[in-house]
Amino acid sequence: MATFPVYACVLLEGYKEKANYSVLRSEMDNGVPKQRPRRSLPMVTREVRVKVANKTQKASFDTWVRTDLDGGTGWFSYTDPLDNVTKQARIVSGEVTWSSPGVVWFADIKLETVG
Repeated sequence: MATFPVYACVLLEGYKEKANYSVLRSEMDNGVPKQRPRRSLPMVTREVRVKVANKTQKASFDTWVRTDLDGGTGWFSYTDPLDNVTKQARIVSGEVTWSSPGVVWFADIKLETVG
């Protein structure tokens, strides 16, 4: 399994987290709707911002996504900045959006994990 590159940093700035249990909801003719989860563990989506120091590291990160993660579809381990726990994740839809205020580059990525 691939490992998140050491030169890239997952920032707390802009960090968002959403759990999805794929709840089935049935409206009733009368009374309260019924609900039940489809999964015992949620798919957790995390919106993260990744920082790299320069254009070379950006190119290396793009190569890592393309080759090691098969275009972002593969799983990798990374350290969650909230709790410093190593988790298994993949990039949702393989999408990485880059921006740069100068020399430093930032990537906005959605990661998904199980549980």
